[in-house]
Amino acid sequence: MKLIFLILLFVNILFGDTLKVYFYTTEANINNYKSLKVSFDAYLRDHGDYEFQPFNDKKTFEKYLKDKNSIVILSSWHYKKIAKEYNLEAKLVAQKKDTFTDTKILVGQKNISLNGVVASAYDNEYANELLITLANNKSNKLSILIVPKEIDALMSVGFGMSQFALVSKDSFKLLKEINPLLSKSLQIYHESEPKYRMLLTCSEIDNQKNELVSVFQEMGFTESGKSILKMIGVDKLVVLSSNDLENLGGLK
Repeated sequence: MKLIFLILLFVNILFGDTLKVYFYTTEANINNYKSLKVSFDAYLRDHGDYEFQPFNDKKTFEKYLKDKNSIVILSSWHYKKIAKEYNLEAKLVAQKKDTFTDTKILVGQKNISLNGVVASAYDNEYANELLITLANNKSNKLSILIVPKEIDALMSVGFGMSQFALVSKDSFKLLKEINPLLSKSLQIYHESEPKYRMLLTCSEIDNQKNELVSVFQEMGFTESGKSILKMIGVDKLVVLSSNDLENLGGLK
């Protein structure tokens, strides 16, 4: 019996389907995708037959979502756009500094009209939609400049490359710590409603996916897990309540 078990285990490892984790977010500022993949793969493979695949292009990312044998990590904005199409159900939400919501702000040089260039590190579609919401009927007087990171967006205002920056409130708080002189020269023009941070989702839940969801949930309680989650800008991933799920589009 032991020999049969070992043979079956070997066959499963050799030919079994690897559970993929597809990652793309319209908001996270990733420095090095290769390093991100290597770090997550090393951590996840200690827990099972899992593979982490990050994407830096939204269209390419969405092509892979037809693969049902996967876990998907994406922004809550993106989730609301495509959840029904790909039958995704949110399981965990990112938490940072004890909150799992984030507020976006339009910040810029003091006492100027809403006219000029807005620097943003977000996905172009998301940035445009957010700008329309925040600037209301004045968004047509603004153009978007895409930069690598939110801190770059804020610094571009200081260097005169843009008049405004579209960033999270968290990033503006960080600017106050690292460059208080620049932060004092800026003002917040508009502020969004708090939105959920990135989500861990899946379709057609099964035991293997449940196990992987638990692995992600436990990452925030280990030193190695914390350091890897920090690479995507979060402290931990926590279970969504029934109210949270309803706010995200209803329970399935």
